[in-house]
Amino acid sequence: MLNRNNLHQYQKDIVDKASSIPCIGLLLNPGLGKTATTLTIIAEQCKGRTLIIAPKKVAESVWSEEVTKWEHTKHLRVSKILGNPKERVEAVQKDADIYIINLENVVWLTELKIPMTKFDNLVIDESSRFKDSSTKRFKAIKPFLKTFKRRIILTGTPTPQGYQDLWSQVAILDLGQRLETSLTKFRDKYMMPIERNRHTGVIYKWGIIPKADEVINDKIKDICFSLKAEDYLTLPEVTKVYHTVEIGQATRSAYDRLRKDMVLEVEAETITAVTAAALTNKLLQFTSGSLYKEDGTWLKQHDAKLDYLEDLVDENIPTLVFYHYKSSLAGLQAKFSHARLLDSNPQTIEDWRQGKIKMLLAHPQSGGIGINLQCNVADTAQMVWYDLPWSSENYIQANARVHRQGQTKPVIIHHLVLSRSIDNQVIQVLEGKINIQNAVLNALDFALV
Repeated sequence: MLNRNNLHQYQKDIVDKASSIPCIGLLLNPGLGKTATTLTIIAEQCKGRTLIIAPKKVAESVWSEEVTKWEHTKHLRVSKILGNPKERVEAVQKDADIYIINLENVVWLTELKIPMTKFDNLVIDESSRFKDSSTKRFKAIKPFLKTFKRRIILTGTPTPQGYQDLWSQVAILDLGQRLETSLTKFRDKYMMPIERNRHTGVIYKWGIIPKADEVINDKIKDICFSLKAEDYLTLPEVTKVYHTVEIGQATRSAYDRLRKDMVLEVEAETITAVTAAALTNKLLQFTSGSLYKEDGTWLKQHDAKLDYLEDLVDENIPTLVFYHYKSSLAGLQAKFSHARLLDSNPQTIEDWRQGKIKMLLAHPQSGGIGINLQCNVADTAQMVWYDLPWSSENYIQANARVHRQGQTKPVIIHHLVLSRSIDNQVIQVLEGKINIQNAVLNALDFALV
């Protein structure tokens, strides 16, 4: 069992700082031990009951497992507010030190007759999920923020879509003291419109005004701490490989027809980041192998990626495969009968780490946050992006499930990219070379007029 001396010095430094900062933001890269750091703060400094809000997979296993790993936190009693309504109510009523609930049930919890004042401290794991102040979960928790004696937020991706994502997260900590009391005031002071509808004037996208990022960083540096993994940990080498997957002429013609139909749909309208995802979803479905119908079923278009993956994987090297579409999952499970799906059973993760699972299938939104998937049984650890995501946040978080503290063998991240398709544009977005709007325009070969 680990003890407090096993914490890295930077973790101990953060714990020390937290003793004088009741509300603190840990904006640490994935793999830097946010969970262990926070549990140490809870064990040593937080009096009363602590409510932890986390993504579902993380709520199910990560926090409760981490508690038992450390000598100085194992005494903490944990109650998971999960399951059906009756089970959740029983969990809330239990006498415990830590109560863990998933994001989807935050609104339900605030509407219970049991008062939120039952909880003395609040921890929000992956606070970037609260970046939108217009969501029901943010509005539900907002009235109760001032009732918590201590508030802690954790995330490795605090600004996935820009600096405006910081406003609500910092407001959870200081109730609007540092970055204005509303998002509107924050935008007026620090941001400027960079995309708007030329007819209606509606603003689609905001950008930071020159040097405002420096001002913002200076305002929050006393309560928010940001560290990079490469500055504090010696991680194994990571190599990204991009594989071009070819398709036959008939399939190519079908893709080109689909792209042409989308050009006709767009015509001269302004493409925003929101509509871009909707417009290109069909193209991404196609590159993955299927097209969805309105009733939710799908029609197979090709097996190019499945066939390529079959040749790519080495049965002696455990392979983690990230997919997005249900159709992709169905194809993978049919092609690779030995593949296992990442679920909430801790034994699945343990079997993966021990090399008992040769192919593990995971969705980046369920298996991409908070879960430790290091695997050191082979000379290298292998990951494959079967479907490519628009979200840089999901991409970074998912990659960090393996390339993190505890991984000792080199990591290879493979990307299956259908030739001359929107996959190429997604890669450029993930690498930060272009934005989503330009990616769509490039993919459609269409210029706004």
